[in-house]
Amino acid sequence: MIRVLSAVTATAILLTSAAHAQTVLDVVAWKGNEAEPAGLPELIEKFEAANPDIDVELTYVARKDVDKVIPPRLQGGNPPDVTMVDSSLVDLWGGAGFLSDLGTDSAWYETMVPAVRDVMTKDGQILVYPLEVIGMGNFVNMDLLAKVGIDKAPVTLDELKSACQALAAEGIAPMIFAGGFPAMLYVGANGIDPNGVSPAEYGSGERQFVGDANFSASLDSVRDLVAAECFDPELQAGLDPWATAPQEFRAGNVAILPQGAWNIGNFSSVDGLNYQFAPMPSAFTEHGLALDLVGPGWAIPRDAEHKDAARKWVDFFAVEENLNVFLEAEGAYSPYVGGVSTMPDLATPYTEARAEGSLILWPFSTLEFPKVLQSEWEDSITGFLLKIDGDNDDTLQRWDDVVEDNM
Repeated sequence: MIRVLSAVTATAILLTSAAHAQTVLDVVAWKGNEAEPAGLPELIEKFEAANPDIDVELTYVARKDVDKVIPPRLQGGNPPDVTMVDSSLVDLWGGAGFLSDLGTDSAWYETMVPAVRDVMTKDGQILVYPLEVIGMGNFVNMDLLAKVGIDKAPVTLDELKSACQALAAEGIAPMIFAGGFPAMLYVGANGIDPNGVSPAEYGSGERQFVGDANFSASLDSVRDLVAAECFDPELQAGLDPWATAPQEFRAGNVAILPQGAWNIGNFSSVDGLNYQFAPMPSAFTEHGLALDLVGPGWAIPRDAEHKDAARKWVDFFAVEENLNVFLEAEGAYSPYVGGVSTMPDLATPYTEARAEGSLILWPFSTLEFPKVLQSEWEDSITGFLLKIDGDNDDTLQRWDDVVEDNM
């Protein structure tokens, strides 16, 4: 009797041990919450069904908090198994040796868009599986444009100014040019020639912003937009670019908003909002300029406890149909060549500009411009709007000073 009980007890212990042996994959990301699910709940369910021995434990950490939350875990030798990263985190954590090389022999590596592959490969290593390239351009309310006889989203500077004048004449607010992010997109699109000087030359200090013909002309063209009644610069300087600006477009109160394609899902949820996502009008091209931001990706920390399971997670996203779930939810393009586009028809103007080769990789997302320069761009362009008749070099000098301080 005792032996039978012992056998039963032993079996129970073995079964319990097997249950406890289930791998819990610790994944940290700044997507996957209710506000920005990015398809991750659906993908986690599918991954777990395909890998019944792995449970995914997703921890949401806002991007602004990742720099505080993850480094102590990396330094303490108890990092997550997989963490979401962007280029600045890859540069910082990878440079300190905290990330694993995913291997340039990975099947997905050769299919990466060459420009993205060149940027993300460091010293013969690839430390991240990139998930998306997300567009930044103009959201255009087509119903408001139709009220003034315009049936096409403006993609040249002349078209933009003409649209503004026509809209203003009818008492329709033409454009949001909020100090900070939206204004920065326009200034970048008209200062960075896709066929000219590499942004890296400015970001390294090899070339100065002060006295640069393109960037000075870009600031001059902002004054042209003011003259065309696109916006009141002082009012725009104080407008919240992340809350008030998108809400004004959602409400149908303004015709044109420079912003990122991550707003597509939000705007498309508004009944009756008829809009398109278009490239940024630029002096350098008749097609408009697509501003492609290299988005986040997955990295496996050097000291991850479950590296095999982590690699299965990365390889799962490398399957096109799985990655497409993420891309469609994000309103993003694939950083890999080929495959079916997940972008909605309303983004056709932006997609067509990309097809024409009229695009740049946003230099803050590729680290061609130092990360700290972005906040200076936002602050100084806001200052420029408040003092629209000031000397261009006053603004451009601030950019050079930041670059020099971070060399």
